[in-house]
Amino acid sequence: MQNHFIIEMLGIKDKHVDVWDFSDQSDYLLVELRTKVKKQKCPVCKEKTKRVHGYRNQKIQGPIMSNRPLQISLRKRRYLCVDCNHTFYEKLQMVERYQRCTNAVQTTALTYTAVGSFTTAAQLTGMTTNRLLRLFNRHKIETTKVLPRAISIDEFKGDAGGERFQTVIADVENKEIVDVLPDRKVDTIKSYLQSCDTSRTEIVVMDLSKSFKQAVRKALGNPLIIADRFHYMRQVYWALDEVRREVQRELDKKARIRMKRSKKLLWKSTYKLSEEEQEKVNQLLQIHSGLREAYDLKNKLDQWFKESDEVTAMQGLEECLMAMNASKIEAFHKVMKTFKRWKQEILQSFMYRFNNGYIEGVNNTIKVSKRMSYGIKDFERLKKKILWRQEVRRALALV
Repeated sequence: MQNHFIIEMLGIKDKHVDVWDFSDQSDYLLVELRTKVKKQKCPVCKEKTKRVHGYRNQKIQGPIMSNRPLQISLRKRRYLCVDCNHTFYEKLQMVERYQRCTNAVQTTALTYTAVGSFTTAAQLTGMTTNRLLRLFNRHKIETTKVLPRAISIDEFKGDAGGERFQTVIADVENKEIVDVLPDRKVDTIKSYLQSCDTSRTEIVVMDLSKSFKQAVRKALGNPLIIADRFHYMRQVYWALDEVRREVQRELDKKARIRMKRSKKLLWKSTYKLSEEEQEKVNQLLQIHSGLREAYDLKNKLDQWFKESDEVTAMQGLEECLMAMNASKIEAFHKVMKTFKRWKQEILQSFMYRFNNGYIEGVNNTIKVSKRMSYGIKDFERLKKKILWRQEVRRALALV
């Protein structure tokens, strides 16, 4: 009964492996395993044999038990093929050839790498970090070359492979990462898209990036491009904040601190303000007429954004563009020019409710993972870690 428990605990599925001894050493636990004679297929001539040629004792790392390392001493058999006289070691499911830790330990360590750093995963499983990195580098993760109907493109600061920024391609509808590219250059994105089967791809969601738009146009022709709602509306809030900072510089220390701390209050939608907050906003707007004008423009754009639909969006946008054009605030003139350049893509965001929300969440997760590892400089390793985390989460969701 005890031997069966040890076999189960070690994750050994080979039925011809038995526990010979279990002992508690001073620094570690020791399990001695032996194998029974079993017919083995010769790797050369494929004939089966039971002729034993010799034995070998192999030291194998087992899982951590009760916060103590476990070491396995495996007595393996070497067989002799009576047909071709070739000698070979028996094949075991518990450990791969040339490996010095069980498959169960390797699987556990790889699973830990999906949620933590390589160093932490190695410590939790009793491996060295270098061994785990070699194991992770050998692990293959397949990516699809058939792109879905709707994809989103976004960049993130990965600092890997000698490039500051990398690019994520995601499936918008199924909320899955499709692939990770080594940089955000036009040629890289274009080459990737051209190398894939894009026959089903009709919709591309992106931020207001000229390079993304240029690459998509070159590779896919004329797909439906949707500007991400968050990215174009933040231009409006940035413009208001630019005016706030300009006014702030002209104030005395006490008023300057008050203005600085009111950033989020000015950004807040008017219908969400309490009476007390509304009074504070009115006091701030009395300080400078330019700030009041910028605040009114922000509210007009905010109202258009939140109340418009596919029918009223165009008329509302034209009114907002006219209001910004009539204004003397340079920051909102920049917003107007941006909105004009991306007018069609912005209007399509009201017709199709796709956005970059999922991919922004992916970017935040990547940043956390990178920070936990104190940076991952090798791009292939970073890409594999991102995709591997997705595979592990998908597998856990099915359990």
